[in-house]
Amino acid sequence: MEDQLTDQQAWDDEHEQRYLAATLDLLTLERERLVDSIDRSAMTIEEQKEHMWLNWRDMDSAEKANFRSTIDMSIMLGEHSVMLRQRVDRLLDSPYFGRVDFQADGETNTNPHYLGVHNFSDPETQEILIHDWRAPVSSLYYDFESGEAQFTAPAGTISGEITGKRQYKIRGGRLEYMFESALNIGDDILQRELSQSADDKMRNIVATIQREQNAIIRNETAQVLILQGVAGSGKTSIALHRVAFLLYRFKDTLSSDNVMILSPNKVFGDYIAGVLPELGEEQVAEIDFGRIAETLLGKITDYETFSEQVVGLLDRIDDAAAARMRHKATPEFVTDLEQWITSRAREEFTPAEIEQRNQRLSAEWVADLFDESPTVPVFTRLDHVADSAVHILKNKVRDRGGKWSAADTAGVRKQVRAMFAYKDALAIYKAFYDEPGRRHLFNPLGRKKIEYADVFPLIYTMIRTARHESYRRIRHLLVDEMQDYTPIQYAVVRELFSCKMTILGDANQTVNPFSSSTLSTIRSIFPEADCLELCKSYRSTTEITDFAQNISRNDKLVPIERHGPEPRVIACSDQADQQVRLLNLIERHRHTDHRSLGIICKTLTHADTLHRALSDGGLESTFLDYDSTTFAGGIVVTSAHIAKGLEFDVVIVPHVDDLTYANEMDKAMLYIACTRAMHELHLTHDGPVSRFLEFAVGAPDEGGGDVVEPEAPENRYCSATA
Repeated sequence: MEDQLTDQQAWDDEHEQRYLAATLDLLTLERERLVDSIDRSAMTIEEQKEHMWLNWRDMDSAEKANFRSTIDMSIMLGEHSVMLRQRVDRLLDSPYFGRVDFQADGETNTNPHYLGVHNFSDPETQEILIHDWRAPVSSLYYDFESGEAQFTAPAGTISGEITGKRQYKIRGGRLEYMFESALNIGDDILQRELSQSADDKMRNIVATIQREQNAIIRNETAQVLILQGVAGSGKTSIALHRVAFLLYRFKDTLSSDNVMILSPNKVFGDYIAGVLPELGEEQVAEIDFGRIAETLLGKITDYETFSEQVVGLLDRIDDAAAARMRHKATPEFVTDLEQWITSRAREEFTPAEIEQRNQRLSAEWVADLFDESPTVPVFTRLDHVADSAVHILKNKVRDRGGKWSAADTAGVRKQVRAMFAYKDALAIYKAFYDEPGRRHLFNPLGRKKIEYADVFPLIYTMIRTARHESYRRIRHLLVDEMQDYTPIQYAVVRELFSCKMTILGDANQTVNPFSSSTLSTIRSIFPEADCLELCKSYRSTTEITDFAQNISRNDKLVPIERHGPEPRVIACSDQADQQVRLLNLIERHRHTDHRSLGIICKTLTHADTLHRALSDGGLESTFLDYDSTTFAGGIVVTSAHIAKGLEFDVVIVPHVDDLTYANEMDKAMLYIACTRAMHELHLTHDGPVSRFLEFAVGAPDEGGGDVVEPEAPENRYCSATA
């Protein structure tokens, strides 16, 4: 019996090797064909351009237009061939990652379906050799174990039985390993993938998508999908795969030009930029709330930015400012402001007679026209009244032989605007705080500068009182780090983007606890939303996850069992000792297989000081701040705020003393910093340890215990203060 199993295994291995070799041969031939097609397209385009240049004077307009269309078509065909070649190149490196054997009801044969990043068919027979991971049949692989199963195809639901599942790791066209997998996605593959070093960019996860993740990715019906995911649950990656699935599923009506990502900062945008191209889709446009504010408020008023608000709070918490933030971060504030704005047109508009060049329009005419469109923004209604009045009065004057000037038009507009109590949205917004119960809630930072807490309430007032350009071409918006945006910001998003949305984040990872949002508060703005939670955490080892849980408990979090070294809180005798320990940790990292090291400080001021000290000592590292636009691997020095969404093989958090990490906002930053670590976490301090790390007191590295580390280079780096 054992010999039979061995023979069967040998036959299976040989069969798989033959199938892989045959697939690679066909892919190689297809690549050669595409390269030839690209070369011929380039030659054809050059010939067409030369012909048009030589015969331009002899062509009539119709011939010129026709020739331009011909050249455009040749360019489009060439670009399509380039795109197909890029897909084939990806498949040549790793043609497929999984296989599911399925016997449909009523059929006698079991068909093996190989799954890869892209679809690929035999050019001669058109038989599908590799199914795109997004294809309907591929859901069998993600959603079912062995036994009865079904999937939804264009022809309807197809039921049958899964008789086997297999997982592969193919790299450079070589089969590194394969596993039989009767269950969903085998733990062996998942563990291997999770134990790898972090890349410079976020990777696709098609080989390890879990059942609950697949349900989110393939959700076609939700108008708004709100996804709460614990730290390391892969929520951003899942959201990007969802975008890729929707682009595949609705390719006739949805393109990358119709999708936009609202991301927290440019560094994070660069970090995730490779996922969609890896999946064969074009990169989509990005925006952030900072750019929205700059576009709408740039010529209206100066304002505090979100980063300036966070930096200020980390330096010193102003109780009055915190109270203003809390108030303006509630759904009730949105309701109150909306009711105020709506009531202004009703209570503060006083129709009056319009007179210009001895011609008049009655106050009744003005009132009737203004009341015709009660749902239109008030300043738009006033402009409509003014435009109509100008048109009528101009014709009356001209009918009597008179002349109408630009000054007359301006005079009419001035009269109409005088009927409304406010000159612009800023005046309306300021008046909102004139009532005694609200006066303490508005505190300008200067004559022409407002707090960040007022930025989006003002923008909302502008949008609700006058028509503004919206993002009509966007048909799907992905919003990341949802917990950092207030209900009023979501109200602005709802006004600017009338499209489907995927909104994701983690309430435990807020950078400003005074203005953070939970799943329920966001749903107050989008009551129609489907809400889902991801509780499994994949990023960090069990030891790191347990450590972070002691800082900020989330009882819903379920860590994936993957072990590594215990996190180390290293007590140092003084500042100089801490500097040496930090340098030792960096030096040790450089002699390991781990590729990325994140040194995550509480503030950017601390991070900048540390980065300068390391640079002066000859140690190369990358400093990330609010102006950074790209993410780089290796040694990165930054703040917890900037590090959100990123991950590193190893993380060092310096200066975890009780002066640095003392309040609730500090605790949030400490939690964020620790949960960036995949494999190792080290924290250093001199003086009393932070109150949030007292649970670790008594661990081997605390109290100056023995820590085996390489000898510090003799003053190799200058004094580093983190």
